[in-house]
Amino acid sequence: MIISDIIYSIIIMTIACFLGVFISNLIFEFSLIQLISKPIIPIMKIANLPTILSIPTLISIIDIRGGLSIISSIKDKIDDSVVISYKLVTRPFSIIPLLLRNYLPISIISLGLFTGSFYIILIFISALISMIIGIIYGRLKIKKSYNLELISNNKEKRKIDTIKNSLNLAIDTTKKIIPKYVIIISIISLLISMGFFNIISDKLDIFIRQFGFSSSSTLLISIHTISPTSSILTAGELLKNGLISIKECLLALLIGRLLFIIVMDYPRHSFPFYVSFFPVKLAFKLVTIEIIINIIITPILMIIVYFLIP
Repeated sequence: MIISDIIYSIIIMTIACFLGVFISNLIFEFSLIQLISKPIIPIMKIANLPTILSIPTLISIIDIRGGLSIISSIKDKIDDSVVISYKLVTRPFSIIPLLLRNYLPISIISLGLFTGSFYIILIFISALISMIIGIIYGRLKIKKSYNLELISNNKEKRKIDTIKNSLNLAIDTTKKIIPKYVIIISIISLLISMGFFNIISDKLDIFIRQFGFSSSSTLLISIHTISPTSSILTAGELLKNGLISIKECLLALLIGRLLFIIVMDYPRHSFPFYVSFFPVKLAFKLVTIEIIINIIITPILMIIVYFLIP
């Protein structure tokens, strides 16, 4: 990761955190929450989550960083179980930008309409299963009710005072998050430059080949572990040339996706990302739980492919 990439990431994170907290507080203070969050509030209630968390859920549809920055701003008022349940329950919402920006255009164009659409549906099904697990987790672990406000709600305030308070909270929250993010992203960049993750990937490639996958499947799994986009593009070429079946292709992509999550995505991206918002212990819990859930979900998705794709 070059210096310009690091600076760009820091700038984007700063903007997302600031705007996320600022906009959410304005929504709350001007009493717009009931209007725009009605479809999400029932889901929050089912999972025993505070209904106020419907605001970061909506914002996460646009940018997950903005949503998490709001959660970070009220972390001292809620238990870890609330954060964990929220993160799982809101997975179908936070995955929308990823599907629209990355999976949808690349998968449809490379894999074709049927295979690409089926793969996207599988990814969204995994998000829905995460939501179900999050609801169950919330009902089991969240025992008390929360009456939260993002900032003090005083209807007598002038609009200019409300805007000033929202700005101050957004600035304070951003100041807490960004220094931690800079430290973590610097450490990860150093590990990347030292080739740490490439060594892990090479060892994993040797491990995969021992399980008797076809050469085409092994190729897709290995590439996906490093670069999901490159794997999907490669899968498209293999399909066009008849070197792999649709079923084998989808199974390989799902296995590769799981390995990418475990080996690359969570160590390099998700854990540093969570640490910038939450204490290390909670960040570790989030990563561990999400890895376990993906390990559970992937065989379910593979069974769907096995029985529905000829």
